[in-house]
Amino acid sequence: MKKIDSRVERNTLAFNTLMEFLHQVHKSPDSFKDNKELIQALKSQVATAGLEISFQAGEAAKTTAPMSLNTLKTYAERHIPTGFDGFNRLRVSALEAVEAAQRRAERSNKRTKVGLTLRVEELEHKLSALQRTSMVLLQALNRSLDDIKSVRDASSAGVRALRATEAIKALSAITSLNAPPFNRLTNPDEKAVINLDEYR
Repeated sequence: MKKIDSRVERNTLAFNTLMEFLHQVHKSPDSFKDNKELIQALKSQVATAGLEISFQAGEAAKTTAPMSLNTLKTYAERHIPTGFDGFNRLRVSALEAVEAAQRRAERSNKRTKVGLTLRVEELEHKLSALQRTSMVLLQALNRSLDDIKSVRDASSAGVRALRATEAIKALSAITSLNAPPFNRLTNPDEKAVINLDEYR
């Protein structure tokens, strides 16, 4: 059996932990809205790659490990369907979520002029995000229609199975372009439990 290079193993763990952290920030931005150093880091690709921060993932305490931007790009291309571009979108989404949480905290009274202005900005941001999500999902739907026709017209069961497999991979890749929680298709074998808080 080929021995796994310890450096590769370490970098893979570091990359996966950073991804998990960014998902956590996007999902629970209120927990990070007061961390000015984190917010500043999320504004830069290099600074995000160099993050060393502890966070709670369920019952486990985890810490991100700093890496170079080139290493981050290499492992992003290797481990996620959308590569570094998909990782960068997650970084930006996490930053936007934390900044929105900051604005909510600053809004002491929605009935004031300042409060209403902040509320409008927040709703416009959410609307823009949902519009981007809708465009990606529309692209996935169009791809699905083409793939259904391709599977239907397959010359044999083997070709049909191959085309179906490729179609599933393509739809998963397209869906992953969205920010959480709209970036993952539900596995048919999983019991889907919807958390409405993720959509608010």
